[in-house]
Amino acid sequence: MHLPLGTYSPDIKLGLVSASRNCFPRALSDERTQRLLKAASDAGIELITPVGDSRIIETKEHALEAATQLKAAGVDAVVFYLGNFSPEIEDAVFLKEFGGFAVILAAAEENAASLLQKRGDALCGLLSAVMAVSKRGFLNRIHIPEAPVVSAEEGVVEIQHFIKIMKVVKGAKNATIGLFGPRPRDFETCNYNLASINSIGIEVEELGLFDLQNEIKKIKAEGGAAAIATEMKTAVAGVPKDEEFVSRLSDYEKAIKNFRDRLKLSGAATQCWSEQELSLKHVPCFINGRMADKGFPIACENDAYSLVAELLGQYASNQTVTILDINHSIPKDLHAKLAEYPIQEMVGMFHCGNTASRLLKNAEMKHQVIMKRLMEPDTAPDITRGTIEGQIVGSPITVVQVHGVGDKLRAYIAEGHFLDLDPMTFGCTGTAYIPGFRRFYRHVLLGRFHHHAAVAFNHCGAVLYDALKLLGVAEIYTPLPAGLPYPGENVFRNGLVPR
Repeated sequence: MHLPLGTYSPDIKLGLVSASRNCFPRALSDERTQRLLKAASDAGIELITPVGDSRIIETKEHALEAATQLKAAGVDAVVFYLGNFSPEIEDAVFLKEFGGFAVILAAAEENAASLLQKRGDALCGLLSAVMAVSKRGFLNRIHIPEAPVVSAEEGVVEIQHFIKIMKVVKGAKNATIGLFGPRPRDFETCNYNLASINSIGIEVEELGLFDLQNEIKKIKAEGGAAAIATEMKTAVAGVPKDEEFVSRLSDYEKAIKNFRDRLKLSGAATQCWSEQELSLKHVPCFINGRMADKGFPIACENDAYSLVAELLGQYASNQTVTILDINHSIPKDLHAKLAEYPIQEMVGMFHCGNTASRLLKNAEMKHQVIMKRLMEPDTAPDITRGTIEGQIVGSPITVVQVHGVGDKLRAYIAEGHFLDLDPMTFGCTGTAYIPGFRRFYRHVLLGRFHHHAAVAFNHCGAVLYDALKLLGVAEIYTPLPAGLPYPGENVFRNGLVPR
Protein backbone atom coordinates (compact mmCIF):
# COMPACT_ATOMS: atom_id res chain seq x y z
CA MET A 1 0.00 0.00 0.00
CA HIS A 2 1.28 3.47 -0.82
CA LEU A 3 1.69 4.93 2.66
CA PRO A 4 3.12 8.25 3.83
CA LEU A 5 6.82 7.94 4.61
CA GLY A 6 7.23 7.08 8.26
CA THR A 7 4.08 4.92 8.26
CA TYR A 8 4.39 1.13 8.36
CA SER A 9 0.85 -0.21 8.05
CA PRO A 10 -2.56 1.05 6.90
CA ASP A 11 -5.36 2.17 9.18
CA ILE A 12 -8.33 -0.18 9.44
CA LYS A 13 -11.95 0.90 9.71
CA LEU A 14 -13.85 -1.94 11.36
CA GLY A 15 -17.57 -2.55 11.53
CA LEU A 16 -19.57 -4.73 13.90
CA VAL A 17 -22.97 -6.31 13.42
CA SER A 18 -24.76 -8.80 15.66
CA ALA A 19 -27.33 -11.47 14.99
CA SER A 20 -30.25 -13.02 16.85
CA ARG A 21 -32.44 -16.01 15.96
CA ASN A 22 -36.14 -15.28 16.30
CA CYS A 23 -36.80 -17.98 18.91
CA PHE A 24 -34.17 -16.41 21.19
CA PRO A 25 -34.58 -13.03 22.91
CA ARG A 26 -33.25 -10.16 20.80
CA ALA A 27 -32.54 -8.41 24.09
CA LEU A 28 -29.99 -11.10 24.96
CA SER A 29 -28.02 -10.44 21.79
CA ASP A 30 -28.31 -6.69 22.36
CA GLU A 31 -27.07 -6.98 25.95
CA ARG A 32 -24.06 -9.03 24.93
CA THR A 33 -23.31 -6.74 21.99
CA GLN A 34 -23.30 -3.68 24.24
CA ARG A 35 -20.93 -5.46 26.60
CA LEU A 36 -18.57 -6.26 23.71
CA LEU A 37 -18.77 -2.70 22.34
CA LYS A 38 -17.91 -1.23 25.75
CA ALA A 39 -14.97 -3.59 26.22
CA ALA A 40 -13.71 -2.65 22.75
CA SER A 41 -14.11 1.06 23.45
CA ASP A 42 -12.24 0.69 26.76
CA ALA A 43 -9.41 -0.90 24.72
CA GLY A 44 -9.35 2.06 22.33
CA ILE A 45 -11.07 0.24 19.46
CA GLU A 46 -13.69 2.14 17.48
CA LEU A 47 -16.31 -0.11 15.90
CA ILE A 48 -18.89 1.17 13.42
CA THR A 49 -22.33 -0.37 13.85
CA PRO A 50 -25.42 -0.09 11.65
CA VAL A 51 -28.06 2.40 12.76
CA GLY A 52 -31.54 1.18 13.62
CA ASP A 53 -32.95 -2.32 13.90
CA SER A 54 -30.39 -3.76 11.46
CA ARG A 55 -27.66 -3.44 14.08
CA ILE A 56 -28.91 -6.87 15.19
CA ILE A 57 -29.81 -9.07 12.25
CA GLU A 58 -32.96 -11.16 12.52
CA THR A 59 -34.35 -10.95 8.97
CA LYS A 60 -33.06 -10.77 5.41
CA GLU A 61 -34.13 -7.13 5.33
CA HIS A 62 -31.94 -6.46 8.37
CA ALA A 63 -29.04 -8.31 6.71
CA LEU A 64 -29.26 -6.31 3.49
CA GLU A 65 -29.67 -2.99 5.29
CA ALA A 66 -26.74 -3.67 7.64
CA ALA A 67 -24.48 -4.56 4.70
CA THR A 68 -25.56 -1.45 2.81
CA GLN A 69 -24.83 0.82 5.77
CA LEU A 70 -21.43 -0.66 6.53
CA LYS A 71 -20.32 -0.53 2.90
CA ALA A 72 -21.47 3.11 2.71
CA ALA A 73 -19.43 3.85 5.84
CA GLY A 74 -16.33 2.55 4.05
CA VAL A 75 -15.46 -0.14 6.55
CA ASP A 76 -12.56 -2.39 5.56
CA ALA A 77 -13.86 -5.47 7.37
CA VAL A 78 -16.50 -6.50 9.83
CA VAL A 79 -16.88 -8.32 13.14
CA PHE A 80 -19.90 -10.62 12.86
CA TYR A 81 -21.06 -11.45 16.36
CA LEU A 82 -23.49 -14.21 17.31
CA GLY A 83 -25.16 -12.86 20.43
CA ASN A 84 -27.26 -16.01 20.52
CA PHE A 85 -27.87 -18.98 18.20
CA SER A 86 -28.34 -16.58 15.24
CA PRO A 87 -30.31 -17.06 12.01
CA GLU A 88 -27.91 -19.00 9.78
CA ILE A 89 -29.51 -18.05 6.44
CA GLU A 90 -29.54 -14.36 7.35
CA ASP A 91 -25.96 -14.64 8.65
CA ALA A 92 -24.87 -15.85 5.24
CA VAL A 93 -26.97 -13.25 3.40
CA PHE A 94 -25.27 -10.43 5.31
CA LEU A 95 -21.74 -11.74 4.81
CA LYS A 96 -22.40 -12.41 1.12
CA GLU A 97 -23.89 -8.96 0.56
CA PHE A 98 -21.14 -7.22 2.53
CA GLY A 99 -18.63 -8.87 0.23
CA GLY A 100 -15.53 -8.14 2.30
CA PHE A 101 -13.51 -9.84 5.00
CA ALA A 102 -15.01 -10.71 8.37
CA VAL A 103 -14.20 -12.35 11.65
CA ILE A 104 -16.94 -14.47 13.22
CA LEU A 105 -17.27 -14.52 17.01
CA ALA A 106 -19.89 -16.22 19.17
CA ALA A 107 -20.95 -15.24 22.66
CA ALA A 108 -19.95 -17.55 25.51
CA GLU A 109 -22.43 -18.18 28.34
CA GLU A 110 -21.58 -15.79 31.16
CA ASN A 111 -22.23 -17.84 34.29
CA ALA A 112 -24.25 -20.71 35.77
CA ALA A 113 -27.08 -18.41 36.85
CA SER A 114 -27.69 -17.34 33.25
CA LEU A 115 -28.19 -20.84 31.85
CA LEU A 116 -31.92 -21.09 32.62
CA GLN A 117 -33.35 -17.93 31.05
CA LYS A 118 -30.34 -16.33 29.33
CA ARG A 119 -28.75 -19.26 27.55
CA GLY A 120 -27.89 -18.20 24.01
CA ASP A 121 -26.52 -21.43 22.50
CA ALA A 122 -24.12 -19.51 20.27
CA LEU A 123 -21.69 -22.44 20.48
CA CYS A 124 -24.29 -24.46 18.57
CA GLY A 125 -25.31 -21.56 16.36
CA LEU A 126 -21.76 -21.06 15.15
CA LEU A 127 -21.81 -24.54 13.62
CA SER A 128 -24.85 -23.58 11.58
CA ALA A 129 -23.58 -20.12 10.64
CA VAL A 130 -20.22 -21.36 9.38
CA MET A 131 -21.87 -24.19 7.47
CA ALA A 132 -24.17 -21.67 5.78
CA VAL A 133 -21.17 -19.57 4.76
CA SER A 134 -19.21 -22.62 3.59
CA LYS A 135 -22.08 -23.90 1.42
CA ARG A 136 -22.18 -20.56 -0.39
CA GLY A 137 -18.48 -20.65 -1.18
CA PHE A 138 -16.99 -17.64 0.57
CA LEU A 139 -15.49 -19.14 3.72
CA ASN A 140 -12.09 -18.15 2.28
CA ARG A 141 -12.67 -14.52 3.31
CA ILE A 142 -13.88 -15.33 6.80
CA HIS A 143 -11.44 -15.46 9.72
CA ILE A 144 -12.42 -17.91 12.44
CA PRO A 145 -10.26 -17.62 15.58
CA GLU A 146 -8.74 -20.68 17.22
CA ALA A 147 -11.24 -20.19 20.07
CA PRO A 148 -14.18 -18.32 18.51
CA VAL A 149 -16.64 -18.62 21.43
CA VAL A 150 -15.70 -15.68 23.62
CA SER A 151 -16.51 -13.49 26.57
CA ALA A 152 -16.51 -9.76 25.92
CA GLU A 153 -12.92 -9.48 27.11
CA GLU A 154 -11.80 -12.44 25.00
CA GLY A 155 -13.67 -10.96 22.06
CA VAL A 156 -11.60 -7.78 22.30
CA VAL A 157 -8.39 -9.81 22.11
CA GLU A 158 -9.66 -11.49 18.94
CA ILE A 159 -10.74 -8.15 17.45
CA GLN A 160 -7.28 -6.70 18.14
CA HIS A 161 -5.73 -9.69 16.38
CA PHE A 162 -8.14 -9.32 13.46
CA ILE A 163 -7.23 -5.65 13.03
CA LYS A 164 -3.57 -6.67 12.69
CA ILE A 165 -4.52 -9.35 10.17
CA MET A 166 -6.47 -6.83 8.13
CA LYS A 167 -3.55 -4.42 8.08
CA VAL A 168 -1.58 -7.11 6.23
CA VAL A 169 -4.47 -8.00 3.93
CA LYS A 170 -5.38 -4.40 3.11
CA GLY A 171 -1.73 -3.47 2.67
CA ALA A 172 -1.05 -6.34 0.26
CA LYS A 173 -4.24 -5.93 -1.75
CA ASN A 174 -3.46 -2.24 -2.31
CA ALA A 175 0.29 -2.55 -2.88
CA THR A 176 2.29 -1.89 -6.02
CA ILE A 177 5.97 -2.81 -6.13
CA GLY A 178 8.58 -1.44 -8.51
CA LEU A 179 11.22 -3.77 -9.96
CA PHE A 180 14.25 -2.04 -11.48
CA GLY A 181 16.08 -4.34 -13.87
CA PRO A 182 16.18 -8.11 -14.29
CA ARG A 183 17.49 -10.45 -11.64
CA PRO A 184 21.31 -10.56 -11.70
CA ARG A 185 22.78 -13.50 -13.59
CA ASP A 186 24.54 -14.88 -10.52
CA PHE A 187 21.28 -15.10 -8.55
CA GLU A 188 19.09 -17.47 -10.50
CA THR A 189 17.45 -18.31 -7.19
CA CYS A 190 15.91 -14.80 -7.14
CA ASN A 191 13.40 -15.56 -9.89
CA TYR A 192 9.79 -14.48 -9.79
CA ASN A 193 6.46 -15.14 -11.49
CA LEU A 194 4.23 -12.08 -11.83
CA ALA A 195 1.05 -14.15 -11.64
CA SER A 196 2.05 -15.59 -8.27
CA ILE A 197 2.60 -12.09 -6.86
CA ASN A 198 -0.64 -10.84 -8.40
CA SER A 199 -2.46 -13.79 -6.79
CA ILE A 200 -2.48 -12.04 -3.39
CA GLY A 201 -3.44 -8.67 -4.83
CA ILE A 202 -0.04 -7.01 -5.24
CA GLU A 203 0.55 -5.15 -8.52
CA VAL A 204 3.97 -4.92 -10.18
CA GLU A 205 5.65 -2.14 -12.17
CA GLU A 206 8.52 -3.69 -14.14
CA LEU A 207 11.12 -1.06 -14.93
CA GLY A 208 14.73 -1.03 -16.07
CA LEU A 209 17.93 -0.02 -14.38
CA PHE A 210 18.18 2.49 -17.20
CA ASP A 211 15.02 4.16 -15.84
CA LEU A 212 16.93 4.93 -12.65
CA GLN A 213 19.93 6.09 -14.68
CA ASN A 214 17.79 8.50 -16.69
CA GLU A 215 16.08 9.83 -13.57
CA ILE A 216 19.46 10.43 -11.92
CA LYS A 217 20.68 12.31 -15.01
CA LYS A 218 17.64 14.55 -14.80
CA ILE A 219 18.22 15.19 -11.08
CA LYS A 220 21.86 16.06 -11.68
CA ALA A 221 20.89 18.43 -14.52
CA GLU A 222 18.55 20.21 -12.08
CA GLY A 223 21.35 20.72 -9.56
CA GLY A 224 21.26 17.46 -7.61
CA ALA A 225 19.68 16.46 -4.31
CA ALA A 226 21.70 18.82 -2.11
CA ALA A 227 19.38 18.68 0.92
CA ILE A 228 19.51 14.88 1.01
CA ALA A 229 23.32 14.98 0.62
CA THR A 230 23.68 17.33 3.58
CA GLU A 231 21.56 15.08 5.80
CA MET A 232 23.37 11.92 4.68
CA LYS A 233 26.77 13.21 5.77
CA THR A 234 25.84 12.92 9.44
CA ALA A 235 23.42 9.98 9.22
CA VAL A 236 25.99 7.31 10.12
CA ALA A 237 29.69 7.07 10.82
CA GLY A 238 32.05 6.47 7.92
CA VAL A 239 30.31 8.45 5.19
CA PRO A 240 33.20 9.54 2.92
CA LYS A 241 34.20 13.18 2.78
CA ASP A 242 34.14 12.79 -0.98
CA GLU A 243 31.39 15.23 -2.07
CA GLU A 244 31.07 13.66 -5.50
CA PHE A 245 30.51 10.20 -4.01
CA VAL A 246 27.92 11.49 -1.56
CA SER A 247 26.08 13.07 -4.50
CA ARG A 248 25.91 9.62 -6.13
CA LEU A 249 24.06 8.39 -3.06
CA SER A 250 21.78 11.39 -2.60
CA ASP A 251 20.81 11.63 -6.27
CA TYR A 252 20.00 7.93 -6.24
CA GLU A 253 17.79 8.28 -3.15
CA LYS A 254 15.99 11.20 -4.77
CA ALA A 255 15.41 9.10 -7.91
CA ILE A 256 13.94 6.26 -5.85
CA LYS A 257 11.64 8.71 -4.05
CA ASN A 258 10.53 10.21 -7.36
CA PHE A 259 9.50 6.81 -8.69
CA ARG A 260 7.83 6.02 -5.38
CA ASP A 261 5.68 9.14 -5.59
CA ARG A 262 5.04 8.99 -9.33
CA LEU A 263 3.94 5.34 -9.44
CA LYS A 264 2.50 5.18 -5.90
CA LEU A 265 4.89 2.36 -5.02
CA SER A 266 4.86 0.47 -1.73
CA GLY A 267 8.41 -0.88 -2.07
CA ALA A 268 11.06 -1.59 -4.67
CA ALA A 269 13.69 -4.11 -5.73
CA THR A 270 16.81 -3.20 -7.68
CA GLN A 271 19.44 -4.97 -9.79
CA CYS A 272 22.20 -4.89 -7.24
CA TRP A 273 25.14 -7.29 -7.60
CA SER A 274 26.78 -6.16 -9.61
CA GLU A 275 25.29 -4.33 -12.57
CA GLN A 276 23.97 -1.56 -10.35
CA GLU A 277 27.47 -0.84 -9.04
CA LEU A 278 28.93 -0.63 -12.54
CA SER A 279 26.13 1.63 -13.76
CA LEU A 280 25.46 3.89 -10.79
CA LYS A 281 28.90 3.74 -9.14
CA HIS A 282 27.87 2.79 -5.61
CA VAL A 283 26.38 0.04 -3.48
CA PRO A 284 22.79 1.04 -2.61
CA CYS A 285 22.57 -0.60 0.84
CA PHE A 286 22.74 2.67 2.78
CA ILE A 287 19.80 4.10 0.85
CA ASN A 288 17.89 0.83 1.07
CA GLY A 289 18.17 0.88 4.87
CA ARG A 290 17.18 4.53 5.07
CA MET A 291 14.09 3.96 2.96
CA ALA A 292 13.11 0.80 4.86
CA ASP A 293 13.31 2.83 8.06
CA LYS A 294 10.68 5.13 6.56
CA GLY A 295 8.35 2.26 5.64
CA PHE A 296 9.52 1.76 2.05
CA PRO A 297 11.54 -1.48 1.91
CA ILE A 298 13.95 -2.05 -0.98
CA ALA A 299 15.12 -5.57 -1.80
CA CYS A 300 18.41 -6.22 -3.55
CA GLU A 301 19.18 -8.63 -6.42
CA ASN A 302 15.80 -7.62 -7.83
CA ASP A 303 14.25 -10.15 -5.46
CA ALA A 304 10.54 -9.56 -5.90
CA TYR A 305 9.50 -12.37 -3.56
CA SER A 306 11.60 -11.07 -0.68
CA LEU A 307 10.17 -7.60 -1.24
CA VAL A 308 6.67 -9.05 -0.96
CA ALA A 309 7.71 -10.82 2.26
CA GLU A 310 9.16 -7.56 3.61
CA LEU A 311 5.89 -5.75 2.98
CA LEU A 312 3.91 -8.50 4.68
CA GLY A 313 6.26 -8.41 7.67
CA GLN A 314 6.12 -4.62 7.82
CA TYR A 315 2.33 -4.51 7.81
CA ALA A 316 2.14 -7.26 10.46
CA SER A 317 4.78 -5.80 12.79
CA ASN A 318 3.90 -2.15 12.17
CA GLN A 319 7.58 -1.23 12.10
CA THR A 320 10.61 -1.34 9.86
CA VAL A 321 11.78 -4.66 8.44
CA THR A 322 14.87 -5.88 6.62
CA ILE A 323 16.02 -8.51 4.14
CA LEU A 324 18.82 -10.89 5.18
CA ASP A 325 20.45 -14.05 3.90
CA ILE A 326 19.95 -17.32 5.75
CA ASN A 327 23.68 -17.14 5.58
CA HIS A 328 26.13 -19.12 7.68
CA SER A 329 26.39 -21.73 10.38
CA ILE A 330 27.64 -20.66 13.80
CA PRO A 331 30.85 -22.15 15.23
CA LYS A 332 30.61 -23.33 18.81
CA ASP A 333 33.49 -21.13 19.93
CA LEU A 334 31.97 -17.86 18.66
CA HIS A 335 30.88 -16.87 22.16
CA ALA A 336 30.65 -18.52 25.57
CA LYS A 337 26.97 -17.61 25.76
CA LEU A 338 26.22 -20.06 22.94
CA ALA A 339 26.66 -22.96 25.39
CA GLU A 340 23.09 -22.16 26.49
CA TYR A 341 21.70 -22.85 22.99
CA PRO A 342 21.55 -25.86 20.64
CA ILE A 343 24.18 -24.80 18.11
CA GLN A 344 22.35 -26.26 15.11
CA GLU A 345 19.36 -24.06 15.88
CA MET A 346 21.58 -20.99 15.45
CA VAL A 347 22.05 -19.23 12.12
CA GLY A 348 24.14 -16.28 11.03
CA MET A 349 21.91 -13.82 9.15
CA PHE A 350 23.77 -11.36 6.95
CA HIS A 351 23.45 -8.80 4.23
CA CYS A 352 25.38 -5.84 2.94
CA GLY A 353 23.28 -3.37 4.87
CA ASN A 354 19.60 -3.08 3.98
CA THR A 355 18.83 -2.85 7.69
CA ALA A 356 17.95 0.53 9.22
CA SER A 357 21.03 1.86 11.01
CA ARG A 358 19.09 2.39 14.26
CA LEU A 359 18.72 -1.40 14.48
CA LEU A 360 22.50 -1.86 14.40
CA LYS A 361 25.19 -1.49 17.01
CA ASN A 362 28.00 0.77 15.82
CA ALA A 363 26.52 1.28 12.36
CA GLU A 364 29.16 2.45 9.90
CA MET A 365 29.36 2.95 6.15
CA LYS A 366 32.02 0.77 4.54
CA HIS A 367 32.62 -1.03 1.26
CA GLN A 368 31.28 -4.43 0.24
CA VAL A 369 34.11 -6.89 0.90
CA ILE A 370 32.99 -9.66 -1.47
CA MET A 371 32.19 -7.25 -4.29
CA LYS A 372 35.54 -5.57 -3.99
CA ARG A 373 37.30 -8.90 -4.50
CA LEU A 374 35.39 -9.24 -7.75
CA MET A 375 35.21 -5.68 -9.06
CA GLU A 376 38.07 -3.69 -7.52
CA PRO A 377 40.69 -6.30 -6.55
CA ASP A 378 43.74 -4.09 -6.99
CA THR A 379 42.49 -0.58 -6.22
CA ALA A 380 41.04 1.36 -3.33
CA PRO A 381 37.27 0.85 -2.97
CA ASP A 382 35.16 3.24 -4.97
CA ILE A 383 32.05 1.83 -6.61
CA THR A 384 31.80 -0.87 -3.94
CA ARG A 385 31.31 1.75 -1.22
CA GLY A 386 27.89 2.30 0.35
CA THR A 387 27.25 -0.68 2.60
CA ILE A 388 26.20 -0.32 6.21
CA GLU A 389 27.95 -2.64 8.64
CA GLY A 390 27.21 -3.40 12.26
CA GLN A 391 25.82 -5.97 14.66
CA ILE A 392 22.05 -6.32 14.49
CA VAL A 393 20.73 -5.54 17.96
CA GLY A 394 19.32 -8.24 20.20
CA SER A 395 15.58 -8.47 19.62
CA PRO A 396 12.66 -10.82 19.01
CA ILE A 397 12.27 -11.60 15.30
CA THR A 398 9.84 -13.14 12.86
CA VAL A 399 11.38 -14.58 9.70
CA VAL A 400 9.05 -14.77 6.71
CA GLN A 401 9.48 -15.64 3.04
CA VAL A 402 7.28 -16.36 0.04
CA HIS A 403 8.07 -18.16 -3.20
CA GLY A 404 6.12 -19.05 -6.30
CA VAL A 405 4.53 -22.42 -6.85
CA GLY A 406 2.93 -22.18 -10.28
CA ASP A 407 0.78 -19.06 -10.34
CA LYS A 408 0.34 -19.08 -6.56
CA LEU A 409 2.56 -18.40 -3.57
CA ARG A 410 3.82 -20.60 -0.78
CA ALA A 411 5.23 -19.15 2.43
CA TYR A 412 7.10 -19.94 5.61
CA ILE A 413 7.08 -18.26 8.99
CA ALA A 414 9.43 -18.84 11.92
CA GLU A 415 10.01 -16.94 15.14
CA GLY A 416 13.14 -16.54 17.23
CA HIS A 417 15.46 -13.80 18.36
CA PHE A 418 18.79 -12.16 17.66
CA LEU A 419 21.31 -12.64 20.42
CA ASP A 420 23.12 -9.61 21.73
CA LEU A 421 26.62 -10.74 20.82
CA ASP A 422 29.34 -9.80 18.38
CA PRO A 423 28.99 -11.87 15.17
CA MET A 424 32.75 -11.42 14.57
CA THR A 425 32.39 -11.03 10.81
CA PHE A 426 31.84 -8.35 8.21
CA GLY A 427 28.58 -6.93 6.96
CA CYS A 428 25.26 -6.18 8.55
CA THR A 429 25.05 -9.35 10.61
CA GLY A 430 23.18 -10.92 13.49
CA THR A 431 23.31 -14.26 15.27
CA ALA A 432 19.80 -15.68 15.38
CA TYR A 433 18.32 -18.43 17.50
CA ILE A 434 15.39 -19.99 15.65
CA PRO A 435 13.96 -22.94 17.61
CA GLY A 436 13.65 -26.01 15.39
CA PHE A 437 15.82 -24.46 12.67
CA ARG A 438 17.91 -27.55 11.84
CA ARG A 439 14.98 -29.76 10.84
CA PHE A 440 13.03 -26.84 9.38
CA TYR A 441 15.97 -25.92 7.14
CA ARG A 442 16.36 -29.50 5.93
CA HIS A 443 12.72 -30.45 5.39
CA VAL A 444 11.07 -27.14 4.47
CA LEU A 445 13.56 -24.60 3.15
CA LEU A 446 15.71 -26.80 0.92
CA GLY A 447 14.14 -27.07 -2.51
CA ARG A 448 11.21 -24.76 -1.76
CA PHE A 449 12.67 -21.38 -0.80
CA HIS A 450 15.69 -19.29 -1.74
CA HIS A 451 18.40 -17.80 0.44
CA HIS A 452 16.83 -14.46 1.33
CA ALA A 453 14.25 -13.88 4.04
CA ALA A 454 12.40 -10.88 5.38
CA VAL A 455 12.89 -10.19 9.06
CA ALA A 456 10.42 -8.31 11.28
CA PHE A 457 11.64 -7.16 14.65
CA ASN A 458 8.89 -8.53 16.86
CA HIS A 459 6.88 -11.73 17.07
CA CYS A 460 4.07 -11.42 14.54
CA GLY A 461 3.92 -14.99 13.23
CA ALA A 462 0.32 -15.52 14.36
CA VAL A 463 -0.81 -12.42 12.48
CA LEU A 464 1.10 -13.39 9.34
CA TYR A 465 -0.25 -16.93 9.41
CA ASP A 466 -3.89 -15.85 9.53
CA ALA A 467 -3.33 -13.04 7.03
CA LEU A 468 -1.68 -15.38 4.52
CA LYS A 469 -4.68 -17.70 4.75
CA LEU A 470 -7.07 -14.84 3.97
CA LEU A 471 -4.80 -13.81 1.09
CA GLY A 472 -5.26 -17.26 -0.40
CA VAL A 473 -1.85 -18.77 0.30
CA ALA A 474 -2.50 -22.50 0.68
CA GLU A 475 1.02 -23.69 1.58
CA ILE A 476 2.20 -22.09 4.82
CA TYR A 477 5.14 -23.79 6.53
CA THR A 478 6.18 -23.37 10.15
CA PRO A 479 8.67 -25.24 12.36
CA LEU A 480 7.14 -28.40 13.79
CA PRO A 481 7.37 -29.47 17.46
CA ALA A 482 10.28 -31.74 18.32
CA GLY A 483 8.26 -34.95 18.37
CA LEU A 484 6.34 -34.41 15.12
CA PRO A 485 8.11 -35.53 11.92
CA TYR A 486 8.09 -33.63 8.65
CA PRO A 487 6.85 -35.50 5.56
CA GLY A 488 9.74 -37.62 4.32
CA GLU A 489 11.87 -37.13 7.41
CA ASN A 490 14.04 -40.07 8.43
CA VAL A 491 12.61 -40.59 11.90
CA PHE A 492 15.26 -43.20 12.70
CA ARG A 493 18.10 -40.73 12.13
CA ASN A 494 16.41 -37.98 14.10
CA GLY A 495 15.38 -40.03 17.13
CA LEU A 496 11.66 -39.65 16.60
CA VAL A 497 10.76 -43.30 17.14
CA PRO A 498 10.36 -45.10 20.48
CA ARG A 499 13.53 -46.81 21.75
